[in-house]
Amino acid sequence: MSISQQADVVQEPDAADLDRRTFRIAFALTVALAGVLRISYVVLAKRGEEVVGDQLHYFAQAATIADGRWFEHPWVPGTPSALHAPFTALALAPVSWVDQNLIFTQRLTMAVYGTLVVAGVGLLARVLFTRWIALVATMIAAVYANLWVNDGLIMSETFAAAGVVAVLLAVYAYERRASRLAAVTIGVALGLAGLARAELLLLGLVVVVPLTLLPKDRSWGLRLSHLAIAGGAAVMVVSPWVIRNQVRFDEPTLISTQDGLTLLGANCAETYSGSAMGFWFIDCATEIEYKVPEGADESVRSAVYRREAVSFVRENLDRVPAVVVARLGLGLSLWAPERMIWYNQFEGRESWASRIGLFQYWLLVPLAGYGLWSWPSKRPRWPLVVTASLSVFMIAAFYGITRFRIPAEIGIVVCASVAIVALGQRMARRLRPTS
Repeated sequence: MSISQQADVVQEPDAADLDRRTFRIAFALTVALAGVLRISYVVLAKRGEEVVGDQLHYFAQAATIADGRWFEHPWVPGTPSALHAPFTALALAPVSWVDQNLIFTQRLTMAVYGTLVVAGVGLLARVLFTRWIALVATMIAAVYANLWVNDGLIMSETFAAAGVVAVLLAVYAYERRASRLAAVTIGVALGLAGLARAELLLLGLVVVVPLTLLPKDRSWGLRLSHLAIAGGAAVMVVSPWVIRNQVRFDEPTLISTQDGLTLLGANCAETYSGSAMGFWFIDCATEIEYKVPEGADESVRSAVYRREAVSFVRENLDRVPAVVVARLGLGLSLWAPERMIWYNQFEGRESWASRIGLFQYWLLVPLAGYGLWSWPSKRPRWPLVVTASLSVFMIAAFYGITRFRIPAEIGIVVCASVAIVALGQRMARRLRPTS
C-alpha cells in the first residue's frame, strides 16, 4: 500500500469526516460516560475496600501533606520520606484535607483524574488524525480496562498516563511549529511527568533529544537552543523536589528512595527461578534487613538494597537473559497471563477487571499494529513508537507487570482507533449498493 493509498483509507471523499459540532457533542458525551464508568467502578467495587501495597503509602502521604506535615514519613513523624515521586500525593492532598473518609474520597478523585486522561487521549488522536478516529480513540480509552482499573486505585499510574499524554501533545505541538514556547511546554510536561513516575524522564532522552536535534531545516544553533530550553524547563520543574531530597537525606536522592527496593525485589534467587521468575518478591529485602544500619534513613536503606541487587546480578549474569525473557513475557501478557492476573490482586486489581483488560489488550494490539502500519497522517509516528518502547525497557530492566505498560497503552489505543475506523469504512464501502 502506497502512502497515498494509506491516506485514502480515512481521507477519501466518500468517507466524510464528522462535522465539528457533532464531534464536540459526541466527544463530550463519551468523556462524561467515561467518568460515569470510573465513578461507578469505585462506588460498586471499591467502597469499603482497604488499601494494599503501594496504595497505602500514597494514601497516607497525601493525608500527612493535608495535615501540614509535608512529605514526612506517615508513620514516623518528623522523618523525611520520598518513597515515591511526589505528584500523586500532592494531587490527592486537597481532598484529603476536605474529607475525613479519605480512602473512598481519594478513589473518587482518582476516577475524575482518570476521566481527564480519557479526554487527553482523544485530543491526542485529534491532533494526529480525523475527528472520527479521535472519537473512536476516546471511546476505546473510556472502556479500556487496563486504564480504568488504575483509576480506582490510589497509585501513580493514572498520573503516569496523564504525563505521557501531556508530553506527546507537547511533542506534536513542537513538531508542528517549533518555537521557544513550544520547547518550554515540552520541558514543563516532561518535568511534571517525571514527578509522577521518575522513569518518564527518560522520554527526554528518547523523544525530546531527537525531536529537537534531528530536523535539518533548522540551524544547529537553533536546534541546540531549543533542546537547552526544553531541558532547562524540565530541570526547573523537578529541581525543588530534587534539591529538597539532597538536603534531607544522607545519600544522594533524585526523585525517589524506592529504587533500591525495586531493584532488589526484582533481582534475587526467588525472581531468577521458580514461580516468581521475572516478577518481584518483597522477601528479598526482608532477608537482608540485618545489613541496614540502625537508624538509617530511606536513602541509606535504598543504597544498601541497591548494592545487594547489583551484586546479585553480577553473580548471576548467566541467568539474566532468561529472566529478561520471563519479565517481557509477563509484562506484555505473552506468558502466564493468569499468573499476572493473580499478582495484580495484591495491588488491588480485581481478577475480573484484569481479565477484561487482558482480552481487550489481546484484541487491541494487532489492531494497533495495523493502524501503525497504515498511519493516515503526515505527522510522524515515531514519537508514539519510541514512547511505547519505554514500557518494554522498563519491563526488561525491572520486572514484568502490566502497569509498566502505561506508556505503550496510550499508543495502543490511538493506533487501534486508526485500524477500527479504516476497517469500518472499508466494510461500509462493501455494503454500499453500487449504482
